[in-house]
Amino acid sequence: MIGIIRGWCEGIIIAIIISVIIELLIPEGNNKKYVKVVVGIYIIFVTINPILKLIDYDFNFEDFFNLKTEEVSINLDSDIKDVYILGIEETIKKEIEELGYNVNFVNVQVDKKYENIESIQISVTKKVENTIDVEPVIIGDTNKPNLKYDDIIKFLKENYLVDKDKIIFK
Repeated sequence: MIGIIRGWCEGIIIAIIISVIIELLIPEGNNKKYVKVVVGIYIIFVTINPILKLIDYDFNFEDFFNLKTEEVSINLDSDIKDVYILGIEETIKKEIEELGYNVNFVNVQVDKKYENIESIQISVTKKVENTIDVEPVIIGDTNKPNLKYDDIIKFLKENYLVDKDKIIFK
């Protein structure tokens, strides 16, 4: 153990002597600061290397930079799709509010490939001027045609290419 510590100290002393000689030989100028950085890294390496050998640490750069690219891309793809659906929901909400309705919520369901809208669940109430509280209107069975919200149905059919039976009012 004493031999290991002695060798370590000798290595550090030799590294410091070499660094001092290099700094004395390098003329003053812009490059001297870069040489000092390299010499500092060398001294740190010489200082840390025996400690890593004592704890039997094997540093493998391949493992350090090896990322699970498939998992990252799947998570990123899922996040992008969630943002896509959220964007559609917010756009629908804003556009229906421009038609004169209060929108309580919008829920859009899409197919697995995110190409077609499978259903739109929406809860709306008609805006009433000069009132404070508006109670939600519950629309009846979704199988029956809804004549009260024909303008919303027409808007969603034209702009989002959704069939009338895929629009569900709650």
